[in-house]
Amino acid sequence: MRRSISLLMVGIFCTFLLSGAVSVYIFHDVDKDMIGHSNEAFVGLFEEGIFFTLLISGATALLVLLGRYLLKLNAYSPRGLLGLFLGIGLTAAQYPWDFLARKVFPNFSDILLVLYMIIAVIFCTVLLLYDNLSQKKYWEAIKAYSSTYRPN
Repeated sequence: MRRSISLLMVGIFCTFLLSGAVSVYIFHDVDKDMIGHSNEAFVGLFEEGIFFTLLISGATALLVLLGRYLLKLNAYSPRGLLGLFLGIGLTAAQYPWDFLARKVFPNFSDILLVLYMIIAVIFCTVLLLYDNLSQKKYWEAIKAYSSTYRPN
């Protein structure tokens, strides 16, 4: 569990840094008061990336721990690479979501960003718990097979 949440954090943060650098230094997608101050704009995105990483991974970790306790999946752990790819995918989808929200609904961009974070936490939690459940079924099937197998 710790490995998958840690890799979720790494995936979110590293992808956020990459997409932030691309958006600031290549696309020049900064606030109007930050035009010409790319380094300061990147520092602001860096701080936002830390907050986004901690918020998404912390809420996901709490909900997965609660779900594992309620579903009695404590002996099984989700795969680490699933957490990494979830982090990369969530952050890669966040920039286009935020960009479109600012262009299409400029008055509701903050609300849409909060909605994205809620959806991201729920999505990560469901996928990690589903992976836990599939691991449980896999190991129970192996136990059942090994207990019935009798060599000649």
